[in-house]
Amino acid sequence: MTRGCGVFAACLTAPLWNLLAGCQAENTSKEPAGPLTIPVAELPLNRRMRFEHEGRAVEVVRTENGVTARSLLCTHQGCNVRWIEDDQIYFCPCHDGQFDAEGIPTYGPPRERLRDLQVTLTPTTAVIGG
Repeated sequence: MTRGCGVFAACLTAPLWNLLAGCQAENTSKEPAGPLTIPVAELPLNRRMRFEHEGRAVEVVRTENGVTARSLLCTHQGCNVRWIEDDQIYFCPCHDGQFDAEGIPTYGPPRERLRDLQVTLTPTTAVIGG
């Protein structure tokens, strides 16, 4: 009976372990390893644009004042967050973490804000990170 209970417990915890293991990104470093170069002409004004760069999600926004960039890796465990336009929040599906429009945590386990990335502008390109 004891052996049967152990097997049963293992069967119950395996799916939970897989779920928790999936919450950690493979690469949770603070910034992409190399620069991301985007033609400024491809960045519409005042619109959040999501890019995947070297396995990491990055958001780039062009305004009248310039271009800003932010890592979309949750600061809790490195999951990719998504912008939810209707609620005006970034949402992390791994643990229901939420960040406001400025990347400041407002709900859930994240305690640090989303990381801003360095942007270098040339007349025709925005170079993110690097």
